[in-house]
Amino acid sequence: MIMSQSPSAMIWHCLASRRAAQCAVAGRCGRGGLIIPTRGWDFLGSAMAFSEELPLFRRVYRALVAVLQPGLVGLFVLALPAHPSLAEEPSPLIEAAKRKINLAGRQRMLSQRIAMQACFAQSGVLSEVSLTRGREAADLFDRTLDGLRLGDQGQGLAVEVDPEVLAGLNAVAALWQGYGASVDGLFGSPNETALKQIHSHNGPVLVSMNKSVGVMERVYGEGLIAPEIAAALNVAGRQRMLVMKAVKEACMITRGYAPEEDRKTLAKTISLFESSLYKLRQGNEWDNIIAPPSFEIEMQLDLVQMIWDWMSPRLKSLADGEQMAPKEMVEMAYHAEVALTEMNTAVWLYEAF
Repeated sequence: MIMSQSPSAMIWHCLASRRAAQCAVAGRCGRGGLIIPTRGWDFLGSAMAFSEELPLFRRVYRALVAVLQPGLVGLFVLALPAHPSLAEEPSPLIEAAKRKINLAGRQRMLSQRIAMQACFAQSGVLSEVSLTRGREAADLFDRTLDGLRLGDQGQGLAVEVDPEVLAGLNAVAALWQGYGASVDGLFGSPNETALKQIHSHNGPVLVSMNKSVGVMERVYGEGLIAPEIAAALNVAGRQRMLVMKAVKEACMITRGYAPEEDRKTLAKTISLFESSLYKLRQGNEWDNIIAPPSFEIEMQLDLVQMIWDWMSPRLKSLADGEQMAPKEMVEMAYHAEVALTEMNTAVWLYEAF
């Protein structure tokens, strides 16, 4: 059944149902005159309503973290499995390794974001906004790829010296030449031919970039980062990509290039996102994924789940053969931005841990 409540309304009810959150709001947050809303926001009626209310939610959310986190830190430290790298002050090498995994993982997302925005622009979905966002994503992909290989002080990236990591990044760079040319062609002057090329080229770039991130996780996870943190950082970073990939596939289905193939791929993307989010929220010993290592990460992943609960049934309907009207695609585009923003916050929280 498709949920009628917005993610913001659902997260409010989720928080309100927790005794600790209720006590925090009643005992401390309430003194500032803050009142948890009991109504929901109608996403289908007005996406802007959520964009205006989201900052308010985040302020309350941060207040709850500030109230609850100090009392939980001690309990968490006692429960955390012992690991040398978690007990010591993070070194510059550890921070640099986390940054590499994070930004390399972001490249996966950007490869899909570029294709998604290109499809939106060609389909008349927020055309001007989509063109601008697409160009920005392409520029960031290009700059980050150079930074990962050659170093970029502004992005906190050192020159890559590991031969295996460098070989993987060079393979991505070779594929980017063809993909980037198609992207430049569409964002310079939107046309169907360029979008068809993007449809066929974005997949290999993603596969190659994903392999490169896997190599980085293994190389930098050996002796620098606790393996369970490196794995969680990789998987959390992949979630950003999966959001963009799912919505890109939804848009490409409407273009009719290979609709049945795109529907099957969309179903797999949805399944991987949902299973990965579950593992991040609960932990998974088999995949060496640690449960949320901080209260703030746990709550951030809860927020992502709430947003995804709105997106999931609509994407699954499209994967099952139903159609999506232009208005619905605009709404999906908006929710994709919100989901990406919140998932990205979770990734940076993992890096900072």
